[in-house]
Amino acid sequence: MRRYVFVMGTLAWLTACSGSGATDSAVCQDVVSRYCASEECPQVADKLLPGAGCEASLLERTGCGAEDFAFSTPTRERMLECRTPFVQATTSTGRPPSCADAASFIEACPDVAAFFRGEPPPP
Repeated sequence: MRRYVFVMGTLAWLTACSGSGATDSAVCQDVVSRYCASEECPQVADKLLPGAGCEASLLERTGCGAEDFAFSTPTRERMLECRTPFVQATTSTGRPPSCADAASFIEACPDVAAFFRGEPPPP
């Protein structure tokens, strides 16, 4: 039964905001929304550098607030891969990720975190 739940959860994650109907902008905005929902977590707050208003700041800094936004570095696939900790518990953006999931995102995806901070990707 656990394996079934894991497989179905993985399938839900793969299809949520990743199909042909989801633009790069929508994917990026989804990750920004989930990332900013965790801004109260001590592990995230120090690394987030959100400025005034997390979502507005990150959407402007990354450019993914624009409808014509397209991934380059990081790639769309990398963003979806890094989004995994945020969608493990729920595919809903209405429920903030746990602080552990947010910390996992930062640890596993320093390149995406750097992208959100407006920095070049780490070597």
